[in-house]
Amino acid sequence: MSESVVITGAGITTSLGHTVSDVWAALLSGRSGIKKADCSAVAPVSGLDPTGLGIHPRDARIMGKHTHMLIKASQDAYTSACIDRAEVSPEDIGFYAGMGMIDYSVDDLLPCVLKSLCGDGAIDYDRFFASGYREIHPLWPLSMLNNISFCQAAIGLNIRGENTVFSPHADSGLIAIAEGVRTILENRARIVLAGGVSEVISPLSLARGNYFNILATASGTSAAACSPFGVNRQGTLLGEGSGITSLELRSHADARGALYSTMITGFGIACHRDVQASCPSVYGISTAMQQALRSAERLPQDIDLIIAHGDGTLAGDRNEAEAIQAVFAEGQRQPNVYSSKAALGNLLAGAGAVDIILGACMIEHGTVPPVAGAYSHDSGLKVTMIKDRPESMKLQRIMINALSYEGQCSSLIIEAANQEGDR
Repeated sequence: MSESVVITGAGITTSLGHTVSDVWAALLSGRSGIKKADCSAVAPVSGLDPTGLGIHPRDARIMGKHTHMLIKASQDAYTSACIDRAEVSPEDIGFYAGMGMIDYSVDDLLPCVLKSLCGDGAIDYDRFFASGYREIHPLWPLSMLNNISFCQAAIGLNIRGENTVFSPHADSGLIAIAEGVRTILENRARIVLAGGVSEVISPLSLARGNYFNILATASGTSAAACSPFGVNRQGTLLGEGSGITSLELRSHADARGALYSTMITGFGIACHRDVQASCPSVYGISTAMQQALRSAERLPQDIDLIIAHGDGTLAGDRNEAEAIQAVFAEGQRQPNVYSSKAALGNLLAGAGAVDIILGACMIEHGTVPPVAGAYSHDSGLKVTMIKDRPESMKLQRIMINALSYEGQCSSLIIEAANQEGDR
């Protein structure tokens, strides 16, 4: 146990707040950050000031909101873990993140298009190559690369160790954290920042969700439209946000006096798409959960709570519920199930990391928030939801699921960890 990897810091920004404490308090009160929009309700992040993050106004103009969210969460994870006082060289700090698609803004290309038009309104490529292309900002192509945001966050914190980006779906955030754990256990870094950040909600991101038929876009879509495992669920809703954790060996954290309450003990991954819907199959989801249990050397009955992917889609929730039933059928009890998406929306690449941070809060406080919007549970799905009010319970182990609508599945297990002086 002395060589377990523990979480010593965390940063989070969502539609419900920009700090772990703010988001946690909002969830306990049953609040939702989802707002009604034209075609689908969404959960956008607002009020995030790049100047307060130390970003020069010149740089802020060419950064998207995803960059600001990632920088904010990374800074908070770095600060809360007291890495600046850890006497660790920049080369011994790693950085891994799950990141989604980067969409262009029409305003970025409109001047070029207008200058390249011919009389009938079509693009004249002679005009484009003669002068139209000059209307495109020279740094615009770089802004379309999701790892540019990643680099900006690392440069700001002077992180120079092992690093990579995983993309673009919900599984990528958990993969980033699992890779951070492996990096530490293999002694390739002493501290790792790892997590994920969502895409920015835009016409293009909404179009992608609509193309894959996962969005709740029914007329009159309201803040209650995302209902994980609910009888009236219509689909998922996009949210914005980021979650970053600071990871290190328990022995290293104890030696420098870092605080922690949670350790990461198991991880599993699989890929198997449902042939009839945009979601993983029961087989894929159950395989990832079984791998996580084997990795953690735990039995199904050892899990106290599942933070499900629970995105509110008809087939996705059904398959996840059936997978949970299959994996935990032999256990002595069925664990309770929670989903954050009714309150925060679907953060895609940021979802799993945010759920891990919320799981650590649940372990620390011994409380599970209510599931916002789960007003009428689908009795055909054999899962027990925490839905009406905060519920106090002793939580020793939590499993977190993060799934992709293209079939990727990941599961991670966190456990309560006592400080050195408490053992």
